This record gives sequence, C-alpha cells and structure tokens, in this order.
Amino acid sequence: MSSRVGVVGLLPWLLLPEVVSSGLTHHAQAPPVSVEEARVFKIFTARIRQYVKLQKDVEASLPVLKPTNEVARIAAHQQALARKIAQARGGAHQGDIFTIEVSKTFRRIIREEFLGPEARLARRTIRRDDPSERVVRLHVNDIHPEDIPLTTTPPTLLSKLPQLPKDLAYRIVGRDLTLKDTKAGLIVDLIPNAIPLNTP
Repeated sequence: MSSRVGVVGLLPWLLLPEVVSSGLTHHAQAPPVSVEEARVFKIFTARIRQYVKLQKDVEASLPVLKPTNEVARIAAHQQALARKIAQARGGAHQGDIFTIEVSKTFRRIIREEFLGPEARLARRTIRRDDPSERVVRLHVNDIHPEDIPLTTTPPTLLSKLPQLPKDLAYRIVGRDLTLKDTKAGLIVDLIPNAIPLNTP
C-alpha cells in the first residue's frame, strides 16, 4: 500500500463530473442479480458508504471551494483533499472494499463479460491505441494515473456491477479494475488483473 499523493491532472472536476464509467450513468436497465450476488453487493455497498462518509468528513474540514473556473484553485483543493483522505486512510489496504468475496464475484462477472458472447464488443471498448503503453503498478491511496489514455468501461459491464455514488467511479487501468474517487483523484481500492488475458 502506498500513500503517495502527487499532482493530479488539472481537470475541472467541480464543473465536469466524470461520467464515462460512473455507475450512475449506465444502471437504468440493470439485470437481475442472484441471491448470492445481492448479498455480496450489500457488503460492497456498505463499505462504499463508509468511505463516502470519511470523504465528506474530510472535505468538511477543508476551506470551502466556491464554484470557479480557476484551474489552480481547483487543483489545490483537490490535492489537499487527496492528501487529507490518504492520511485518514493511512492504514488502508487493497481488499478493504473489494473484499475477498466481493473480488471473487466481480472477477466472475468481468470474466463472463470479456469471455462471453459480447466479449468482442467489450474488448473493442477498452482497446488502447498505443501498443507500447507502459505498465502501471497501482496502489491504494495513490493518485489515479492521469497520464495514460482513458479506457472506457463497457456499459454492459457497468450494468452488472453495483451502482456507485456520484463521486466514485469504476476505472480500468491495464488489466486492473480500480475504484476511483473522482473528487480527490485517489485510488480507493482495486482488483489486480481483473480483465482476463484470453480473447474469444
């Protein structure tokens, strides 16, 4: 686990919320889940709520950032929030939110998505144009990498995963599925090598 907090890409996150892979964008027609999935998703959702409460408590301790177009002020506030959250979660580890049970269920759903009937479309959605793209080793509490091409999480996959609050989003980086705090720019948790290598 790393608590390194670096400079985040200067995106006006107050003005342009990330919606590319936010659960709120694609869950209108969510398919039914099994009793076991519902139980596991409930565990995941409870841990998400705990994180969101911490995020809001930490943000409340910072000076209020009024709506602005000044990139420097937005970036400074985001960096301060990221730093404070990382400090508050100093003991956080991979698997705190994506528990063993949750990860197992997510991996099964992801595997079915990328190796099932719609696999070709899913692969095309996340395909990156640069074959020489560097491998990034991710850690909880790191700043989510902003210097790599944005990978779109397939909408069909999002419809099968639990819906997220507005300030959190699923992101695919390489083969990892990450849970990103879009307000602070932090990696909240991740499932390494969640995307299967084999192609249909």
